[in-house]
Amino acid sequence: MRLLVETGNSGERQMALDETMLLLLSHGLVDETVRLWNFSPTTLTIGRFLSVRDWVNLEVLQEKRVPLIRRFTGGGPALHDESGEITWSVALKDMEMMSAYERIAKALVIALEKLGLEGKFVPINDVVVNGKKVVGMAGAKKGKAVLVHGTFMFNTDLSLMSLIKVPKPKEEIRGSPTSRVSNLSTLLGREVSRDEALEALLMGFSSVFQLREDDLTPLELEISNQLIYKYSNNIWTFVR
Repeated sequence: MRLLVETGNSGERQMALDETMLLLLSHGLVDETVRLWNFSPTTLTIGRFLSVRDWVNLEVLQEKRVPLIRRFTGGGPALHDESGEITWSVALKDMEMMSAYERIAKALVIALEKLGLEGKFVPINDVVVNGKKVVGMAGAKKGKAVLVHGTFMFNTDLSLMSLIKVPKPKEEIRGSPTSRVSNLSTLLGREVSRDEALEALLMGFSSVFQLREDDLTPLELEISNQLIYKYSNNIWTFVR
């Protein structure tokens, strides 16, 4: 299974690349993959089925000049702090979505253990520590392939959670994003560095998957470059 470790790039490029990996894996043209990366600049993403106006505080978004990207996966809004989060993607074949969530959550719980935290997988797609969400996951399926990507919030600026709006009925049940979410630095009472978080993730994923370091293929680069247009226009972003 491939391991790709990258630095930051735009949300348009990152989503285009994840969608390309899923497409090519479904046709047997690339191997299963774990990719560790981050958004640059700080970005807010929203699941493909959600309404922007129901789930995003557009005035705050514009005031803080944070880009908005609609994912090809489901799930809720997710804040991706350029300096405080590592994003991960896992592309697998011949696996149902729930099984993929469970297997990936196992790797994330191991990563948290390395940092001294006790994580717990809460179905459908969260990992929590002391009742606070520190990892969110979202996935998509194509043919016999699935891709799941998500957050690892080691020092996310939690004040930026104000970018996210929750419809009142859901907020009454689940609480506000500010009350539900935390980061590893806050939970540990010390600052966790990106290098420390990356080392923990590498240990966690290597404990669950047999990984080998690799690079993107020319085909992935070619197709993802063609898909960037999808994620860089308002027709897709504001489709709902």
